[in-house]
Amino acid sequence: MNNELLGIINLEPEQDYLDELTYFRSSGSVPFMGRYRLIDFTLTNMAHSGVNVVGVFAGNKFRSLLDHLSRKEEFGFEGKHTRIFVLPPDWNDPSDISQGDLKYFHNHADLLRRSKADHVIVSGTQFISNDNYAQAVESHRKSGRDITFVGEEVSGDIPESPVLRMITEGEDLKGFTHDQSNGHLYTGVYIIKKSVLENIVQFCIDNYKQNLFHHGIREQLENYDTGFHNIDGNTLYFYSVQSYFNNSMKLLDKARYRDFFYGQKRVKTKISTNPPTLYKNGSSARQSVVANGVTLEGSVENSVLSRNVWVGKGATVKNSIIFANCCIEPGAHLENVILDKDVRITEGRQLMGSEEKPYVVAKRSTI
Repeated sequence: MNNELLGIINLEPEQDYLDELTYFRSSGSVPFMGRYRLIDFTLTNMAHSGVNVVGVFAGNKFRSLLDHLSRKEEFGFEGKHTRIFVLPPDWNDPSDISQGDLKYFHNHADLLRRSKADHVIVSGTQFISNDNYAQAVESHRKSGRDITFVGEEVSGDIPESPVLRMITEGEDLKGFTHDQSNGHLYTGVYIIKKSVLENIVQFCIDNYKQNLFHHGIREQLENYDTGFHNIDGNTLYFYSVQSYFNNSMKLLDKARYRDFFYGQKRVKTKISTNPPTLYKNGSSARQSVVANGVTLEGSVENSVLSRNVWVGKGATVKNSIIFANCCIEPGAHLENVILDKDVRITEGRQLMGSEEKPYVVAKRSTI
């Protein structure tokens, strides 16, 4: 049996879920907790699951991904037979009739054709976990099923969200639903026989379908032998700016942070050469993540500061997320705010959002 496994990270269907945070970048490039990006978790899990080659369907905003993923070894893909391919749109085929994310599967069909793998693991970046899919892959191979969907079961008070739920019967998967009382969440990850995936892609293109999962798999589910595998670990779902903000605030708890980033496997990311954080006299930081390269003269509480941020004397940052290279001048006050990269907040300015609706400042803005 061929034990090789191909990975596909499909970012095309989730381009706009995070609103302002994805105006200038793909969802996988969105910074998270000071030094990571959302795609880091998916790549780390794939590397730990035995994937050697990953194709990233990057959408139209792929420049930052190209830079971030330039050194595959930093994500656990070591050796001459491992690859991470960032695959942008390709519109050069005049006979191409594919639509939606099917364009990526059509225009980059060589990724499947040239792979020696018999099975493909497909994921996005809306779901992250410090786990791996090795057990799910083993279960899929042993079952001989066409598709195995990765999910998790939650109990108790199930929060409302647009996360898709799975309808199961025994070990079989029968369908999907948005029923909020169903606690069997679908992570958006599935493992599929390569031959089955190729057939589904061709069916979708021939019938002018636009979404591989919804039109080729979900609507045709009865045509395939499908099952599921539940993971057991810390998980987070991203489907809005609010969910992004809430997930960041949850991980400011020290025990949760350590368990999530250093639990089963250490989450890997691009290595930085920034100097250590500089805490000047009179500065303070409480229950916060402060990345390398930060210069802190003011006070930070319950917040996330990315690399190369400057917080001036007398400035206050509370319950906020500050992306890289931001400048917060003396006397400014930020509360429940998200600053995108390269934002400058001038002296004495006050910006306040709410926990239910954080105030987002666009990239390269000056206020």
